[in-house]
Amino acid sequence: MKNMKPILIEKIRQTSERGQAIILVAFAIVGLVAIVGLMIDGGMLLIEYARLKRGIDAASIAAASQFRKNFVGADLVKAGEEFLKLNQSDADVIIYTCSCPPDEPGCLTSGWHLDDSLCPEPGFSPRKLVRITATRRVEFGFIRIVGIDETTITATSVGEAASIDMVLLIDTSASMAYETTVGGNPSQSDAATSTTPGDNPAYCNDHMGDAARCEPMGEVKDAAEDFVDELFYPYDRVALIASTSQTAGGDRLPTQVPAGVSFMDNYTNAGVENTEIQDAIRGLRVFQPENCPSLTSLGGCLGFDSISGLYQGLDCTPLRETGNPTTCGSSNIGGGLFLAGDQFANARQDAFWVVIALIGGPANSTNPVNGYPNGLCPGSVGNPTWRWPTGESGYCRYKDSNPYNILTDRHWATIDDSDPDNPVLVYPADYDADDYARDGADYITSPTTGQYATIFSICMGSYCRNYPSLIDPLSAEHLGQYMALEAGDAPTAIPPVVANHGEYYHALTANDLAGSNGVFAKIAERIFTRISQ
Repeated sequence: MKNMKPILIEKIRQTSERGQAIILVAFAIVGLVAIVGLMIDGGMLLIEYARLKRGIDAASIAAASQFRKNFVGADLVKAGEEFLKLNQSDADVIIYTCSCPPDEPGCLTSGWHLDDSLCPEPGFSPRKLVRITATRRVEFGFIRIVGIDETTITATSVGEAASIDMVLLIDTSASMAYETTVGGNPSQSDAATSTTPGDNPAYCNDHMGDAARCEPMGEVKDAAEDFVDELFYPYDRVALIASTSQTAGGDRLPTQVPAGVSFMDNYTNAGVENTEIQDAIRGLRVFQPENCPSLTSLGGCLGFDSISGLYQGLDCTPLRETGNPTTCGSSNIGGGLFLAGDQFANARQDAFWVVIALIGGPANSTNPVNGYPNGLCPGSVGNPTWRWPTGESGYCRYKDSNPYNILTDRHWATIDDSDPDNPVLVYPADYDADDYARDGADYITSPTTGQYATIFSICMGSYCRNYPSLIDPLSAEHLGQYMALEAGDAPTAIPPVVANHGEYYHALTANDLAGSNGVFAKIAERIFTRISQ
């Protein structure tokens, strides 16, 4: 009996230890499940967050792409939600912008907020910035054992649609008045008796607002005005270049319109909205040189019948007598492209740089270069054996093959740096106006030696594909295709250089430019969806 007490105490102690072990094991199992749950559910949480972040990055760009003229808040919210769903991540979306949409002055709703951090600093241009925040619940599986059923994750991303700095280069050469009437002086009812095609720009330039306006210039201006109406000011800006002088009796040198004004945003310095861009387009004039027999008017002179007084068209006869064809043509496409490229000195670094160039035929003149005040033609360098149209070449056009071959028909200027303080460009004898225009396109588009901008080119009219007196009747179309699709590339460089390319379009008439299926609408769709560069 004396030993019973210690035995009983020992049994109680052993039983107690077994109970404690069970409790410890239970806690250990709970802890182990919690750790495993934390690993699994934590991993799932990271996966869901990564999915949400990828979705929100795409959603912010999609929302920003809707940031254009006349957008409404629902456009941005819908775009953001759709891209989240495409990335298999449903979430509650909140949109933030600097200000309300144009047609929604009271835009503060459950899905919309304003954020001052998206507004520009004083003195800086506005940007198309959209911040989108997405929130969603993530339910747990294993970690519920410790009482955590779910959590909320949030991701934020800022998207930017490119604000556009656009240069609109419009052909204003003599051919832009060739469709005003059947054939002569639009002020006379018997104009059709004139046998020389063409219409008097001295008359139709002064009738911009009525039925006697220059055509197809008038329809081109209508289409261009409708196009710039779709831009979102002051976020987007436009510079306007006419391919010739804009004064009566002027020359064929490209002109900034208005003179001295680069990019316009349809707002005054005081923040008052205006229509300066549309006004500049409406005021464009067709090339109007002096009356014949002027021997100094570059680009030809206006010819009239000595008996009837009817307008006979642009005449190069007085200039031909001087033996110098460099003075005749008025299609200085290269000069227009070089001036268009110069505009980007005043462009915004974060904008999409684009040139839209409308031409009406092949190039046939250049800017003055290197001591040649009338520009260059084949034969004008070193040996003045001028080339006039013969069926094999055109004004200031060398006899290129059909089709154009860049390897054999492209002629290049070289740099003479024998005087390091005064390097000059040297042009080969066969260098022509087409070569000059291609150099102008390279100047705009090249990532290494140019502006790294994008060209969309349009050639309008029958001369694009059927130009007379050229071995290559598609000369203008080949030039337009080069401008948009090849300019700026250096495929043989190491590493190869590739520029940003646009598209080339042919418009048979000015009617092909306008409307929802017109060329300008197609270009708009391409440029409005660009993200910031």
